[in-house]
Amino acid sequence: MPGNYEEVKVMSANKQKTFAGNVLTVNGLVDPEELGVTIMHEHIILDISLDPVPEFNAPVTDLDLWQQKLTLENLHSAREGKLIKDNFMLTDESVAVKELQHFKNEGGRTVVEVSSIGLGRDPLALRRIANKTGLNIVMGSGWYRTAYHPSNMDQRTVEDLTKEIVQDITVGVDGTGIRSGIIGEVGIEGNPLKPNEIKSIKASARASRETGAAISFHKGGTDREKLEVAAILKEEGAELSRVVFGHSDWWAGDIPLLLEILKLGAYVQFDILGRVAAPVARYPNNHDLNILSLYPAANDVLVAEAIPRLIEAGYEDKILLAQDVCWKTQLKAYGGTGYSFILEKFLPYLRTKGVSDPQIDKMMVANPMEVLTLADAS
Repeated sequence: MPGNYEEVKVMSANKQKTFAGNVLTVNGLVDPEELGVTIMHEHIILDISLDPVPEFNAPVTDLDLWQQKLTLENLHSAREGKLIKDNFMLTDESVAVKELQHFKNEGGRTVVEVSSIGLGRDPLALRRIANKTGLNIVMGSGWYRTAYHPSNMDQRTVEDLTKEIVQDITVGVDGTGIRSGIIGEVGIEGNPLKPNEIKSIKASARASRETGAAISFHKGGTDREKLEVAAILKEEGAELSRVVFGHSDWWAGDIPLLLEILKLGAYVQFDILGRVAAPVARYPNNHDLNILSLYPAANDVLVAEAIPRLIEAGYEDKILLAQDVCWKTQLKAYGGTGYSFILEKFLPYLRTKGVSDPQIDKMMVANPMEVLTLADAS
């Protein structure tokens, strides 16, 4: 393993001679043409139980519920927004294999697993799951939301953070030799942008420039902060054509904002499709609306109305789709719609809105291939 940042930079440049033009999966390099139908933002092995957690003065019944396993008896509580720690942990490989099989049965070929540093990322488990399912799995890197940053994040420098991401992509994660193929999900929430979030943005930009890997954001800022994030990326030398703004479902009702992002050359990704929750939805362009459920139901209808408008504006090659499976309640085993909702339900509905099969192929095959193919390092 290189002993300093400069050595990692040199190795990154050398590796790119081989990596550029290919896709990095947990089983190594793959020809982009082999990716096929791809979902761009999912979690297979994950632990996001650090946040949210019950308040210290929460009722005893809530504290007791937090410690329970998710079962048929308490599933309704999770659907209503009650916190159950087990719901936020995806750790069973056998369950993952069964759930992913639904996606494969519908013609799926590739899953982008964006559990980044601090989220229970397990490269060896992902490789085992890839081998058992026959799917391509692309693993993420970078840092998630501030609650999941390392305890020394305040002291870490942009250079140090960049080095770790570059190493994940060029050498491998945690000594396994299994490499990340995308930077993300990068957990920028903003409102306003925090100092450590800005460091994470800058490190992601530099690592993208040095490795050719794309960047996938969780939100990427709130509302017009996304444009500020894009400006920081550009200042750091990142190509905005290698940037994905995730969770765009929340802004599906704000077409002007989405068009501003697209005009910069970035991708918009609708990736919280198919969520089953309490029957109260947070309207994506009304952030002041109170909601009764912690897990707002996905407003898939609004997304399906937005996509044809973005296509009409000329951006069919900049739209990506996924489900962001990250809770047990989203798995089919627990009554959710799983990893196959888009293929089973959403795409047929999208066709009723006038979206053609070639346009769907763009979103599900060609666009993901463009994002995941490593570019030349700069």
